[in-house]
This record gives sequence, structure tokens and C-alpha cells, in this order.
Amino acid sequence: MSHFAQIDENNKVINVVVCDDSMPNEGLDFLVENLGGKWVKTSYNHNIRGRYAGIGMVYDEELDVFISENEVI
Repeated sequence: MSHFAQIDENNKVINVVVCDDSMPNEGLDFLVENLGGKWVKTSYNHNIRGRYAGIGMVYDEELDVFISENEVI
């Protein structure tokens, strides 16, 4: 399984979904084509981007991590 976070124009996480990773591009193409928006891969096991994304968190593009809203500087 692959996990993706949808982020809004302010990089705030507004949705988190699980995809079948046997799909092309681990399901990212399906999400973009069918739901639109910007999606960033996240890891349930915290293997990438610091931690698993949750709704309300913010994706810091510069650091390439998801951070809690109260951690935003």
C-alpha cells in the first residue's frame, strides 16, 4: 500500500488516502486524474518526510517533511 496526502495552496494537508501500490506510479496518477489537486507521498512507517501526514499538518517543501501546525515557524 502507498499513502498520499493532498495539500492545498498553503501546503496544509486536507486529505490522506491509501492507494494500491501496484497501480502505475503507486496510485499517484489515479489521484491526480480523478481527484485533482497536489499530492505528496507519506509513509505510515515514518520512512519518508519525517512522519505520517495528518489532516491539518503542513508540508514544508524546503525541509521535505510534514510538520504539525503548531510547529510552523
